[in-house]
Amino acid sequence: MELELQRLSIMLMDPELTDQRFTEEILFLKEFSVRSIFVLPYNVARAKQLLTGTTIQVGSFVDFPLGGGTLAKKAFETGQLYRDGAADVFVTMAPDQLEIYGNESYQALEQLSFGRNALGFFLDSSHLTDSQKQRLTMDLAELKINAISLGLNLTMEQAIYDMSIFRTGRRKQMTFQVNVKAPTLLEIELLFQAGASYIGISNGREILPLISKWS
Repeated sequence: MELELQRLSIMLMDPELTDQRFTEEILFLKEFSVRSIFVLPYNVARAKQLLTGTTIQVGSFVDFPLGGGTLAKKAFETGQLYRDGAADVFVTMAPDQLEIYGNESYQALEQLSFGRNALGFFLDSSHLTDSQKQRLTMDLAELKINAISLGLNLTMEQAIYDMSIFRTGRRKQMTFQVNVKAPTLLEIELLFQAGASYIGISNGREILPLISKWS
């Protein structure tokens, strides 16, 4: 199961986490060789410091959670996240922005990622109607981006359903991270089979010891 650890991201995105609890979670999680740990923007520098000496990358989201900010706002936050030590950065895009400004925003912001992982877009699919999702799928097919992060704390049913829609518009080289609330080992396997490149999970403390046990 070593391969699966390298394809898992841990989502530490709860704004109510105290500093002490945040530190405890990072120190626990750093013992497992996951791909990355996603944190809120103001926690990036602290997470980077706590993960020193590991291969685990720090990830975060720009213009989170609504994504309605201007390009200038997104550019400022993107640069700040990289300066603070983030390697995986996803820019939150509102659906209407994606259609009109998707490529323009990506071309402007992608330059800031020089030397890091490819900049991606984050889409919160949990509040979208089916027609909006279908429209977004068509928009995605026109974009030059290389990475998409989908949803946050999705149920398994939402994740499988959304992936079945969005992967139809996905270019071959585009990586797809779907973020699920509390998947079981079997559900993680099912999501990989459904086409997920990476999976973001919020139950790392429960699931990682189980994966390690079987590795």
